[in-house]
Amino acid sequence: MCKEEVEEASNIVMGISFILTQSVDILFDSRATHFFISIKLVEMLGLVPTRKSSLLSVILSNGKTVTCEELY
Repeated sequence: MCKEEVEEASNIVMGISFILTQSVDILFDSRATHFFISIKLVEMLGLVPTRKSSLLSVILSNGKTVTCEELY
């Protein structure tokens, strides 16, 4: 999603937060059931994924479906 799409969407809030003194860009979609996290942030925080026996399929705003194998 590009910046212009975020600015036009009434259900999305864009902001900046700090985690461990690092500036982090955040997109919050009030209609979403799940959220994505960047690999860079996962590595910075040292997060360990939870693997599920069934994969999670997610439909993106562009209509494409992606399968998530790792949940945080």
